[in-house]
Amino acid sequence: MPQVSVVIPVYNVGGYLLACLDSVSNQTLSDIEVICVDDGSTDESGRLLDLYAERDKRFVVIHKANAGVSAARNVGIEHAIAPHIFFVDADDLIEPDACELIAKTFSEDSGLDIIKFSAEPFPKELSNPWIESTITLEDQVFDGYSDALLFETNARPFPWNGAYRTSFLRDNHITFPVGLTLGEDQVFSFKTLGRSARTRLMSVSLYRYRLSRKNSAMTLVSKRPVERLNKHLDVIDALLEDWRDQGRLGGESGRAMLVFVCSFVMLDILELKKKTARYDLASRFRDILLGYYSVQDMSLLLNEDRLKKPLLALCSASDGAGVFSRMSIYRVVASIYGYKAALMRWIGTVRHAVTLPYHLMREKLTPDADYDDAPSMEDAIAELESREIPVNA
Repeated sequence: MPQVSVVIPVYNVGGYLLACLDSVSNQTLSDIEVICVDDGSTDESGRLLDLYAERDKRFVVIHKANAGVSAARNVGIEHAIAPHIFFVDADDLIEPDACELIAKTFSEDSGLDIIKFSAEPFPKELSNPWIESTITLEDQVFDGYSDALLFETNARPFPWNGAYRTSFLRDNHITFPVGLTLGEDQVFSFKTLGRSARTRLMSVSLYRYRLSRKNSAMTLVSKRPVERLNKHLDVIDALLEDWRDQGRLGGESGRAMLVFVCSFVMLDILELKKKTARYDLASRFRDILLGYYSVQDMSLLLNEDRLKKPLLALCSASDGAGVFSRMSIYRVVASIYGYKAALMRWIGTVRHAVTLPYHLMREKLTPDADYDDAPSMEDAIAELESREIPVNA
C-alpha cells in the first residue's frame, strides 16, 4: 500500500506539466500513488498524462468533464488509497524528498491530522516580499483548535504546502468548495485547520511555487477588481457558513473571523472609483454579514476595536450601504489604523497612478517568454515519447 497519495489537478497547463510529473516521479520515496485528474483539458494534457502513466504505473489518470480545480481535487480525495494526501498543482514542482519527509513526519507523530511546510517561489525575479513571507513557516505544533494557528501564522491559505491524513478529511466530510473560482483555498484551509486535532508547521521547504503563468485565474482576475471583489464576497459567505457550522461565531473566534473578513474586502470596496460599484458591493457585503451576525453581536464582539465605527455604519443604518460607500477611504484607514497609515496609503495611491502607464507599457512590451517559459505541449509530448518504457512499467 502506498504511503502518500499525490493528487494533481490538471487543466491546460501546457508544457509545464511534464516537469511537474517528473518531480513527483523522481521522489526518494518510491511507495507513492499519483492521482492525476484531467479536468477536461483541451491542450493535450490528457494525452501527456496517459503517456506518462504508461511509463510509471504508480500514476493513475482520471479523465473528467471540466468542473474546476475544486471538483478535480475532490475526485483525488475520493480515489486516494494512501493514508496521507498531498496536493500538487500541475505547474509547480516538489523537492525530491518531499513525500519521504511527509510520510516520516506522520509516522513519528501518530496524532497529526495536518502538516504544513514552507515553499520556495520561482523564478525569483518575479517574486515579491508578500508571497515569500506567506509561504515561509516557523516550526510549531498546535494541539486542537487555535485562533493563533488560523489568524497569526502562515498556515493559510494554500493547500499545496501541506499534507493531510486521509481519514481526517473523510471522517469530517471535508472537500473543496465546488463553485468558487477564486479563494477556494482559503475555505479549505479554514475547514481543515479549524477541525484538526494536531497540526505541525515546518520551516523546511518541500514545494516550489511557480509565479510565471500570466494566464492563471489569479493573474487574470487581479486585473478586474469588481469581479475579484464579488468572488471574495462569495468566499466570505462560505467562510462564515462554515464558521457557523463549527460553532465559532461567538467569542474571540467570532471576533477574529469578523475582523478577518472585513480586512479582506472593506478597504478594497472603498478604493473603487465607480460609485455604483462601491454601493453594490457594500450592499452585498452588508447582507452577507447580517446573515450571520446581528448588529448587537458585531458591536459586542468588536467592543472598542476601531473597526467598529465603519462596520456599524455599514450594517446598522437603513441606508448603510449608501453611507459606507460615500466614506473616504483615507478617513476610514485613519480611524482604524491611524493617520500615518492613511498618509502612507495616499502616497501609495499617488505612486501607483504615476507609475501605472509605465507598468502597462512594460507589460505590453514584455515578451511572453518572461511570463510563460514552458515548452510547448508538442515538445513535451515528443520528449516523453523519446523515453523508453521501463520493462517493469
